[in-house]
Formats: sequence, structure tokens, C-alpha cells
Amino acid sequence: MIEREELLRVENLKKYFPIKGGVFGNTTTQHVKAVDGITFNVKKGETFGIVGESGCGKSTAGRTIMRMMEPTEGKIFFQGQDITNINKDEMRKLRKDIQIVFQDPYASLNPRMRVYKIIEEPLINFGITDKAERHRRVLEVADQVGLSQAQLKRLPHEFSGGQRQRIGIARALISKPKLIIADEPVSALDVSIQSQVLNLMKDLQKEFGLTYIFISHDLSVIKHFCDRIGVMYLGKMVEVSEKNKLYDDPLHPYSKALLSALPSPHPLQKKERIILRGDVPSPASPPNGCTFHPRCFSCMEVCKAVKPELQLMDENHSVSCHLYKTAEVEYV
Repeated sequence: MIEREELLRVENLKKYFPIKGGVFGNTTTQHVKAVDGITFNVKKGETFGIVGESGCGKSTAGRTIMRMMEPTEGKIFFQGQDITNINKDEMRKLRKDIQIVFQDPYASLNPRMRVYKIIEEPLINFGITDKAERHRRVLEVADQVGLSQAQLKRLPHEFSGGQRQRIGIARALISKPKLIIADEPVSALDVSIQSQVLNLMKDLQKEFGLTYIFISHDLSVIKHFCDRIGVMYLGKMVEVSEKNKLYDDPLHPYSKALLSALPSPHPLQKKERIILRGDVPSPASPPNGCTFHPRCFSCMEVCKAVKPELQLMDENHSVSCHLYKTAEVEYV
């Protein structure tokens, strides 16, 4: 198997949001640790999935990688270039190569703009002044996502959810990006429409060699669509694996609990459901040690005091858990 070239690398990425307090409300009293030190890479032409419960930091991670939000700490490398601290003008030019498809196709499109203008707008922003070239490119990308020329004259409210998401995908594709971050792109759509949008994205990936970061809470969609998967819990990446390894043999207790919720593929095959006790802790005051330990069914004393590091267990399979510690842990 040919090893793919790395397109994106994220190292110890953090995004904290300050909580203000004090008499005048201008003193930072705490931080919400939405993304708390995640590390992973994405290779050219693959789909890397990020999965986890609502509020685990998936969408914040995607927006921080795009620099729609400024990272608190950590590094982001795109095609070998450190883009963590480049200025706004440089980042604007780079966004030609990094695009995003948003979760809600109803909220992400300007209701006052015709579809043609919505799709054309990125080309204007990226400095393509030739009107004929813009026109040719809009018609080309509209055809690729299944929109007719007549539909380009309409307003977004005249379309169904699935058609609106096609418009969002066309807008992302127009600049011929190398990486598309898809943030829950089908979760707002009917199940019957989800497969159409996913199949469209797969076809476009094959045709143009696209690379996706696919963010979702839906384990079935992630399994169908992704090559490798990162499991997030409370702002941290707890397991990163090739999808078949993860679904056949999850290592982290949180991954095991998540996957136990999937229905059994065989009607006569019984499957034990793992019910996690308690609620997800607040990201403003995460637990000491392993953030999952208050809900973990395999919790040990070391889990309460020492943060586990993401360690490679097998080829393309890393886990952040003391159950798989290869060396003795020293308490500080």
C-alpha cells in the first residue's frame, strides 16, 4: 500500500474561551477549554473523521484549524507550512485551498443573494477579475453538484435542505480547494437526503482528489464516509484509528461505550450496551487526570491523578488511556 503524503498536521491545538466575572465583568475568572491539546494529521486524498458527543469540541476544532477562531496554543501545519500565526491577508489567500461546508444549509447562505452570486462570491474574494472565467467556473461547478442553470437564478428559500447543501458544497468547491472541512454537513437533512449528499461528496473526492475533515456525532455516517477517525471527549482526542480497527476493536473505554450504542448487524447476535454513569463534566472545570475517569467503567487510581498521553499502540492506531501504558507512571 502506497503511503499518502501528509496535507495537514495539528499539534497540541488548544482553544480556550474566557469566562468574565468580577464587579465590572471584565476580569477573566475561568476558561472554557473547548479544545484542549489535540494532535492528529490528515493525508492527501483521505477523509479524516472527528466524532464525539455534542459539546466535545469537534466544531470548534474545525473552525480553529481554518483560523475562523484564533488558537490559544499549539501549531497548525498545512502542506508543511506553519499557518498558526500568519497574518489575515496571508490567511485569506490560503483559504482558497481550505474551505468549509457548514452544518445548517438554511443559516449558512445569504437569503438575499441569488444562488449564482453565492457560488461566484469566493472567486471575487480571491481576486479573479475575469467575468467570463468566473461565469464559466460557476456553471461548471453547478453542473458538478447537480444544479441546473435555471436554479442559479433562484434565491436560497426556494430550495430544499438537500439542494441548499449542494449550493454550500458548490461554494466550497469553486476555488478548487485541497482541503474541505465538513462540519456536520448532513445532520440537518432528512435521512433519505443524507445519502445523496454523502454520495455526491464521495464522487467529488474521487474526481478532484479532495481531502476532507468530516465532523459528525453520527457513528454510522462516520463509518460509511471516513478512512480514519479521531474520537473526541471533552476537548481531547482520546483515540485515533483506521476506521475498521476502531469499529472492530476499540481500545478507549469511551470509544467502546460509543460504539456499543450501534445496532448489531445481525438480528440474532446479542450486543451488550455500555451505559455511562453521570454527565459530561463542564469544560470550564474538567476533572484532574484523565477527563473521562469520573464516568469510566475501567477507572484506576492513576487515572484520577495523571493525564494520559496519546500513544501509538499499532500501525495507524493511537489511544490516550492508562490501561495501555507501556511504562510505569510516576506520580508528581
